[in-house]
Amino acid sequence: MWFNLWATRLVLANLGVDNMGVYGVIGSVVGLFSILTSGITTAVQRYITFEVGKKEGNANEVFTSCLNVIFALSIFILIALELIGMWFLKNGINIPYEAQSAAVWVFQFSVLTCIVTLISIPYNALIIAHEKLGAFAWISIVQVLLNWGVAYCLSYTAFEHRLLTYAFLLALISILIQMIYQIYCRLTFKESRYHWGVNKHLVKEIGKFTGISTTSNILNVITNQGLVLVINWTFGVGINAVYQIALQLKNSIMSFGMNIFKAISPQITKTYANGEMDIHKKLVYSGSKAEMYMIFFIMVPFLFKTDYILYLWLGNVPEYTVQFCRSMVILSMVYAGFEPIRTAVMATNRIGRFLIAPEFFYFIASLLGSCLVAKLTNNPAIMVYFVVIMDILTCLYRIYLARNVSFIRIVDLGKNVCLPSFCVFVVSCISCYLLTKVLCDNISQLLILLLLNSLVQSFIIYYVGLNKLERQIAKGVILKAILLFKGGTNRTI
Repeated sequence: MWFNLWATRLVLANLGVDNMGVYGVIGSVVGLFSILTSGITTAVQRYITFEVGKKEGNANEVFTSCLNVIFALSIFILIALELIGMWFLKNGINIPYEAQSAAVWVFQFSVLTCIVTLISIPYNALIIAHEKLGAFAWISIVQVLLNWGVAYCLSYTAFEHRLLTYAFLLALISILIQMIYQIYCRLTFKESRYHWGVNKHLVKEIGKFTGISTTSNILNVITNQGLVLVINWTFGVGINAVYQIALQLKNSIMSFGMNIFKAISPQITKTYANGEMDIHKKLVYSGSKAEMYMIFFIMVPFLFKTDYILYLWLGNVPEYTVQFCRSMVILSMVYAGFEPIRTAVMATNRIGRFLIAPEFFYFIASLLGSCLVAKLTNNPAIMVYFVVIMDILTCLYRIYLARNVSFIRIVDLGKNVCLPSFCVFVVSCISCYLLTKVLCDNISQLLILLLLNSLVQSFIIYYVGLNKLERQIAKGVILKAILLFKGGTNRTI
């Protein structure tokens, strides 16, 4: 996360606001065509994990069937991107004249990355299903360091070539990382052995799941990428760059908080597959709380020190960045807390209304509403506040629908997740506020604030945010870590 944020600062400094905005807008065009990619990702992940969790499952059949279908789908997406995407790039986007030539090549590199990522979906699903999170950790570290290296080296490139160089090197890194994932799977999992063949019944079932998920994603992607275009048409590429910065901050914080979710997500699906409903229920509720608590470690001090942190991060902070970033940080907390609930519903395979109805509401309320708000107020900050409110309302609507297809009950969710999380948040804000009154705005004082806030918040979570069973588990983990550390120290001595 630290290197991701540092890379964003370097990219902003080396590309400039306009070029960074151009890159974000082009990414949104390719993102419009990632609808099928995200839909099939959800389906493949669910079915491979479900099959691995069954005592007599055939994960290899699911893997090869999915991979063969994805090969065909990638050809379709490639043609659609080259025809429709290129036309839209030239006729539907406000790009400065001097960047138009580079924009075409940036688009091509983005298309290549999209196709490579699509083909890698079954391989990544296998790693998650087998809970080999160490592989994800090490490969992710390599990817982050490479991305940071690209951002750092841009300063040694002529300014007029930086946008093109940045897009090319990021595409190259993406291809390299996906190749590493595939090689790891082939060396580690017998289910990754490829053979030609498709289980028609299985593909039909997965196709139905994908169709529902894709319909939901169509609405979601159109809305989210449409917001990029609304900003572009209304406020220009400068505010696009601000929005891109805020999204990168949100994604970095989400990746920090979602580490716990990556660990429990396969278990949520597997326990449902084996009928272990008590464990399944505890995983969902405890996972939702843990996700939010992880986000609190960053969100709370950030809300109190936004201006200074953005100054350290970006140097020259563009206008409206503070408002955009605060909004996205709050939204990351909502998303993170909801993910275990989404996974529980996905495990049931009863996803039709749960996925489509909220996204339709989000499309109508958020996209159309943001157009109206932007035109009436001509204020990007008010527009992003409106979008965040619509996002939160959509999440609440999803939870309301989840109770019809899973064990989720509104009263239980409020008691086990919302109430303790709210108490932790309030007490954490009070303690952090008191700390900010004592500490000044400099790097050493900020580091002290983060350290003290983390220690205080850990105690708050332990005594306020956890139930008796969760405290026992946390205590056991802490004691085990202490024993391992002492053992390692003794061996070193």
